[in-house]
Amino acid sequence: MTLRIVCGIDFSDASRAALDEAARLTRLLGGELHLVHAYGLPMAALPIDGGVMSGPERAADIASDADAKLDDWARAYPDLDLVRHVVLGMPADEILRISEETEASYIVMGTRGRSGLAHLLLGSVAENVMRHAKAPVLTVRRP
Repeated sequence: MTLRIVCGIDFSDASRAALDEAARLTRLLGGELHLVHAYGLPMAALPIDGGVMSGPERAADIASDADAKLDDWARAYPDLDLVRHVVLGMPADEILRISEETEASYIVMGTRGRSGLAHLLLGSVAENVMRHAKAPVLTVRRP
């Protein structure tokens, strides 16, 4: 059975630290490293050059931008077997879904360490994943 590590990426400093740790574990243990970026669509259509971009067009644009960023981040790890996932959905739900589909051995996530009102209003993707994941979850706090 191939070891698989899933790492949630939101392009923050915290997720960069998580990716560095996931890469270290992948090098140590071998296997595949799955990078997961989940995105949602804006609540309102955005005006683009005098017109309004429709939902499907906006989704394709957001996915393309995220895929390019994920590709840039992946270039820092040419020695690893990386699988990239750019998906539309709620980050915690998509990380959990992909970790189950890939039969992940571990999940690695960054955490910003929000507390108080910010945590109450925004919740924590990492906390949600930890509560529902079948695989062990390692959280990494940004440096």
